[in-house]
Amino acid sequence: MSRLETMSTPERESWATFIADGLVFAWFLKILLANWTSEPGLRTPEDLTSVYVTLIVITIIYHAVISAVFSAYRRQKGIASDERDVMIQGQGFRAGYLALQLGCGFVLIIGLLSFIAGSEYLSPIRIDTPVQFILGLTAVSYVASLIRHGVILWRY
Repeated sequence: MSRLETMSTPERESWATFIADGLVFAWFLKILLANWTSEPGLRTPEDLTSVYVTLIVITIIYHAVISAVFSAYRRQKGIASDERDVMIQGQGFRAGYLALQLGCGFVLIIGLLSFIAGSEYLSPIRIDTPVQFILGLTAVSYVASLIRHGVILWRY
């Protein structure tokens, strides 16, 4: 791992986003999952709506702030992306997109199996409620983002 002084600007930006995504996702899981089980802890639609609105607002704000800070820094210093940065960003995007597609497919298959087989489906991972389905897709989205930035950081 590089020291902060020797990191490139895209690497610093990926670290900032990786840490922010990880913290927000941990907060989300702590709030939504009662006692860290797969059964959602929030029982009312109002509670769930409040958590998701907060999650969306926080995510938009920190992504906008991180992007604005690093964009201003690049303009101020006259920093342009080179071929290596573009290649590494592309590898990160591919890995994140692959994780997103595989994760969405996994959630859909588990949801279909849970619905079609009903009580005969004895897997430890089940999706029986819309809340669990939404939780699964949200988790896939955040994990894909973490994988994207993890690959970028690994390549640097």
